[in-house]
Amino acid sequence: MKPFRDGEISDPAKSQNPVNPESDISPQRNCHAALVIRTWALAVALILLAGACGPTEAELDARIEQAVADAVAETTTPDLSSVYQQVWPAVFYIEPEDGQHGTGWLLEPGVIATAAHVVSGSEQVTVRQAAAPAFAATVAGVDRRRDVALLRYNVDETTLGAGATPLSLGDADIHDIARDLLALGYSGSGVKGDGQVGSPKANAGILSQITNFGAQRYGRNLEMDAPIDPGDSGGPVLNTAGEVVGMVRAAARRTPGGGQVVGTFYAVHADEIRAAVEAMGEK
Repeated sequence: MKPFRDGEISDPAKSQNPVNPESDISPQRNCHAALVIRTWALAVALILLAGACGPTEAELDARIEQAVADAVAETTTPDLSSVYQQVWPAVFYIEPEDGQHGTGWLLEPGVIATAAHVVSGSEQVTVRQAAAPAFAATVAGVDRRRDVALLRYNVDETTLGAGATPLSLGDADIHDIARDLLALGYSGSGVKGDGQVGSPKANAGILSQITNFGAQRYGRNLEMDAPIDPGDSGGPVLNTAGEVVGMVRAAARRTPGGGQVVGTFYAVHADEIRAAVEAMGEK
């Protein structure tokens, strides 16, 4: 530290922050102005950076258009016609030995699912296709409690119609009530001169409720308003994703009290189908 000279009084303010006599701006004011300039420059840089990294006007327009399209897709009525076109080749006309008929569908290569009451008392059935030769199948297993039966056919000796691929099992729960369903079947259909039966009928409706008849009798069933008739039994009931969520079983005719019922139909729940298939050792 520089020693004080005799008679000199030290003024810290003056010794550390001398004032420029030629300027009316103090050092504090100079610092404040520099800070403002630096802050302004930083803000400009951030704005320019955001403009460079953010979406362009075209990108924003594209995002808006996609959001609108997604919203419309969520509210548009499902196209059951597309589901029908996808699955109908895998639906068959089942003709048991008693001369009656029902419907079945391809569960996996070599295996067809149908209702147990359709093939009751038969060991062999004739399977007819929409536009391909008929073939023979054996009743491989029957679960009368759930009303599910499985038929087996020789894959190597059978030619399925074009587009006949196995149908996937889906699911249905309380959250699906009031959603669209599509039931396929051969009600009212007859055999043509060439042995073919044409494509199955499509019956559209909604899931009205899920009913549990109890473990000893049918188990869980879908209750729906898709109209079904004799000959549709054993046909697949599909959701809008093309998954089998049920299998046509019966129409309600009377209430427990004897009243007439109109427009209530039942289908074996997909979970019951899975349980029956597993019990019969097919999957």
